[in-house]
Amino acid sequence: MKDTITAIATPLGYSAIGIIRISGPKAIEIAKKIFLPIKEMDLEKVPSHTLHYGRIYYNDEFIDEVLLAVYKGPNSYTGEDMVEIFTHGSPIILEEVLKIIINEGARIAEKGEFTKRAFLNGKIDLLQAESINEIIRAESKASLRIALSKLEGDTSKRIRELKDRVEFLRVQLEASIDFPDDVEEKESSEWIRILEEIKKEVEELLLKGEKGDLIKEGYKVILVGKPNVGKSSIFNSLMREDRAIVTPIPGTTRDYIEGEIYLSGYLIKIYDTAGLSIPRDILDKLGMEKTKKILEKSNIILFVLDGSLEITEEEKNLFQEIMGYENKKVLLVVNKIDLPLKIDLSFFPENIERVYVSAKNNIGIDKLEEKLREYIIAEESIDGLFLNIYHKEELKKINNLMDESIETLKNFNAIDILGSFLYDIERSLGNMLGEEVSLDIVDKIFENFCVGK
Repeated sequence: MKDTITAIATPLGYSAIGIIRISGPKAIEIAKKIFLPIKEMDLEKVPSHTLHYGRIYYNDEFIDEVLLAVYKGPNSYTGEDMVEIFTHGSPIILEEVLKIIINEGARIAEKGEFTKRAFLNGKIDLLQAESINEIIRAESKASLRIALSKLEGDTSKRIRELKDRVEFLRVQLEASIDFPDDVEEKESSEWIRILEEIKKEVEELLLKGEKGDLIKEGYKVILVGKPNVGKSSIFNSLMREDRAIVTPIPGTTRDYIEGEIYLSGYLIKIYDTAGLSIPRDILDKLGMEKTKKILEKSNIILFVLDGSLEITEEEKNLFQEIMGYENKKVLLVVNKIDLPLKIDLSFFPENIERVYVSAKNNIGIDKLEEKLREYIIAEESIDGLFLNIYHKEELKKINNLMDESIETLKNFNAIDILGSFLYDIERSLGNMLGEEVSLDIVDKIFENFCVGK
C-alpha cells in the first residue's frame, strides 16, 4: 500500500456538495500542489482533523472554491494520511479535480479500497468492515440498526470472547496432555459443560444470521387462494396503488407480481400469485408452479377466501396442502365482506387467526397490516445478525468441531485429539475477525463495495 489512491465519494449527479477522497503517502503532498488556502499555511504542518477554506488551481486555472479536510495517519479512517476535498456538486467539477489528482500521482481506487486499507491497517476488523457496506445498502430501519451494532463492534466482541474461552480451555487441556491419567472425572465434566455452552452460543449466532437474512431480504408475504377470490385487489390495497390487473374473470393473474412495503421499519415483500386450482392450460400450470416455489420461501401465507361464497372442497384441500409447509405463519383473509356473508369457517382450526376485509372498499386493510406488524414484533424476540457466506461456513465448521470435541471427551477422553479440535475452532473464530484470512477472501468481500468507500 505504498501508492496513493483517490475516488469520488459521493454519487454522480448534480448536488450541493461533492466529495473527493485521497489516501496514501502522497495524499497531503498532492493536495498542497492544487490547493490555494485563503489563509497562508502548510498543509503538512496543520493539525490532523482540521478543515480549511480555499480554491483549487491547476496550471494557473481556477477550478472551484472548496473546503479541504486533512486527516493524518494513523488516526484517520484508512490509517494513512488522508485528504477530503468538498467541492460544489457539479459532475464536471468533480471529474476535473479527480483528473488533476491523478495527474499528480494518485490512481483511481478500487471498489471498497479505502475500507480495505482500514482493515489491513488494523483500524477495523473484517466484521466491522462488512458493516460499513451494510449501512450504505440498508433498506429499512431494522437493517440499519443491525449494521450499526456490527460497526460498533458488538458482533466482534462476542466472537473474541468465544475465541478467548476456547483458547483458555485449550491451554488447560494441553497442560494435562503429559498427565492424562491425572485428569479427574469432575474436571472432564467441567470441560464438557464449557464446550456445550460455547456450542450453544455458536448455534445462537447461526440462528441470528438466519434472522438477519430475513430482515435484509425482507419478510416474504404470499397471497394464496383459488382464482377470483380477490388476491390482486388485496395486493393493490396493501401497495396503495393499482399494480395488479383486477377483473371479474377468474385466472386473470397468470404470473406472480412482487411489491414492497415497510411496516415498523421492516421491509416486507408481498407476492400476488396465480390462483391454485386445476390448470386450464400450460400458462396456468406454469403460473401455479411458480406460486408453489414462492410458497416454499415465504414467511407469511395469507390464505384468501371469498366471504360471499361457501367454501369448496378444492379450498379445503388447498388449505391442507398449505398447512404441510413448515415454519410458516398462516393467516385467513376473508374478502368481499361488503357482500352478504355465506362462508362457514368451522372447517379451519380455531388457532388460525382471521381478518375480514373488503379490498374493493378498502375495509379491514389496516387490520391486516396490524396483524403483519404483530407477527414481525413477535419475531423480534430473536435479534438479527448480518453474516456473509464465508462467516456462516466458518460458524457451521465450528459447530461441527464442537460436536466432535464433546463426543471425543465423553467417550474417549483423548485430550491430545481434543486439543487439535480446539486449535481449529480458535483459528476459525480468528478467521471471522480477519486475523489470518486469505487476501482472496478479503478481495471478494470488498468487491461488493462502491468506489470511494
